[in-house]
Amino acid sequence: MATAATKRRRWSPLTCIASTPLSPSGLIILESDDGEVETLVRTNVELRYEGSGPLPPLPPTGPTAPCESWNARDVNLSIHITTHRIVFFDERDAMAGSIPLALVQTANPSGGPSFRSPRSSYKIELSTHAWGDFIIVFRGGESGSYPQSAKDRDESISVIDRALKRKAWRDKERNAMREALRPSTAIAARKVGVDAIMTKNQLRHRENAALAEAAFASSTDATRSPGVSSVLKKKNHGSNLADIDAFLGEASELIKVIEKYAATIEYERAAASADGTPSSEKDTAKLVGMLENMGMTSALSEKQSGSMYHKQLARQLVDFLRHKDKLSQAGGMMTLTDVYCLFNRARATNMISPDDLLKASDLMKELHLGLSKRVFASGVAVIQDDAFDDETMAKRLAGLATQSIKSQSATPRESVGGITAMDVSRALKISALLAYEHLLSAEQRGWVCRDVTIEGIRFFPNLFITGDYSFYQPSLRLSSISIPAKIV
Repeated sequence: MATAATKRRRWSPLTCIASTPLSPSGLIILESDDGEVETLVRTNVELRYEGSGPLPPLPPTGPTAPCESWNARDVNLSIHITTHRIVFFDERDAMAGSIPLALVQTANPSGGPSFRSPRSSYKIELSTHAWGDFIIVFRGGESGSYPQSAKDRDESISVIDRALKRKAWRDKERNAMREALRPSTAIAARKVGVDAIMTKNQLRHRENAALAEAAFASSTDATRSPGVSSVLKKKNHGSNLADIDAFLGEASELIKVIEKYAATIEYERAAASADGTPSSEKDTAKLVGMLENMGMTSALSEKQSGSMYHKQLARQLVDFLRHKDKLSQAGGMMTLTDVYCLFNRARATNMISPDDLLKASDLMKELHLGLSKRVFASGVAVIQDDAFDDETMAKRLAGLATQSIKSQSATPRESVGGITAMDVSRALKISALLAYEHLLSAEQRGWVCRDVTIEGIRFFPNLFITGDYSFYQPSLRLSSISIPAKIV
């Protein structure tokens, strides 16, 4: 009996450079601890290896399998440039590899039209310390247009050059050195015990306040000063305030401060829940609101993502809804209105439009992300988990309706029993709109039936389906009814 052939491992430049982990939806997992930010995304890119021989493959993570024959190029990739890496992503095989910018020796533009080749492809020649030379070929995005390929190449080389000059991957080392030289650390080292802790905290608060004031007050002063004085002030402050890259370097200190406050909030909440006594609830709630309105780590705009914007947005939406089980806590389904509000609140200033949300939600099913858009007969649009089962929800609603009648069977005259959309909303912790749609779906499947009165619509279990009449105790029985004699 013949056995199935073992699938061979791919052997190409993408599988030989540094492996890059992906989120469940296929987004690149950034190194947020090191302050990595995604700055540019472009599609329809080739990666070619220009070395004399094949690259050594990475060691397999699972069961060993033979490699395919060496292929020196990877096609139909998307390139993701961050402050730390150049990442290549193959959407078809759901795999990614990266070249750390710390290992990049040179990055030079090449290609373009010439006398011999008027439509020569636009390229970037990349020389690395670890793997040798690569060529990145741009094919014009999803449209495949030649002018677009030139634009993609120029924007990519510009972003790479800025990242190489800034060297953001060294920020962690620089921050550690700066932390060791802070006055608060040096002064607190001379003291011991509780006095050292209190002194260090006081000095830290002063330094953080001075940092925030210097970062925001300078731009306010420059805005208020008109004419020549504004130009002179900008010169006096130096080019770092005019350069966005330098500002991002200074803002990393503010991010560290915010992260410390976030950790403090979690500690206070844990301590309050353990002791049962709320402490500084007002200040904590105010700070929580401020942090929740901060932007996401990888909130790319349409200009940065190019033609891949809506696909990236769809993956971001899926990761956002699955983070901390937001969708599961909402019953496996959430209206587009709720998703729009929650997601834009997380992105802060870099908001998306309703049209962007509709296009991204339409792509979820095509990308096989585990979530998809659904439109009810009433026109209500939702995003639901693909594992959501209408039949299971209908049975659950029928159980709620049955339970409501059983709980009121002792006093049938005081309450009519049954459930409404508000009852389901409170029981399942979902919106009343979704609760009503679930009840209509359960009614169509025959698990519940409605009773329309002047008080509204109430839903009861369909006894023709369940066959359970035990909880009904009618006050009148046929045996107790006296039937009058027939009048002759």
